[in-house]
Amino acid sequence: MDKVSFRKKQIDLVSDFMKSDKAQKEINNLYFQLFNDLDFQNAPSVGITMSTNDEIPTFPIINQCFEMGKEVYIPKTFSDYSMSFVKYTQDTELVESAFGVREPKDYENNVMNPPDLLIVPGLAYSQDKNRLGFGSGSFDRYLAKFPTKTISLALTSQYYQAPLWPVYVLDKQIDKIIVAKDEQNADNQSAR
Repeated sequence: MDKVSFRKKQIDLVSDFMKSDKAQKEINNLYFQLFNDLDFQNAPSVGITMSTNDEIPTFPIINQCFEMGKEVYIPKTFSDYSMSFVKYTQDTELVESAFGVREPKDYENNVMNPPDLLIVPGLAYSQDKNRLGFGSGSFDRYLAKFPTKTISLALTSQYYQAPLWPVYVLDKQIDKIIVAKDEQNADNQSAR
């Protein structure tokens, strides 16, 4: 299946899943795993997007970063699909981008490219660390220019043994994909 068709199917699948009772349990499990991850704990600065509807909410992650004394950076995207990470505080004024994502209004100061750790959003992930993004290629371009440690968070509806979409040479793999454990798998993990 081509990327455009798979992306559309995946958007619908994730949107439906986010309305289910299971969604919040998986999201909480992902937060728990991320907050206990050594790469996350040891990163002085974290780059993260401001989530939109039908995405894993990032505000709890941002709050946890603040509580841990980390610097938080959010992306500002440009018309050429490039982006830059700008320091985010609770006083940062945000504007909505052409993609519907909240971004910093002032993006010329307090820039860090790259942050120590990027939490990279996506629609689908595979066991071999491939990621299907939202289609602009901004993160792939950014990571080609500014290699840094990456983590993605995957709901069970977003994780595949092998990619069901084409993977191209410019597609950047993720260093670590944290996958939500459903209750049965979580119970089995704790029994080991």
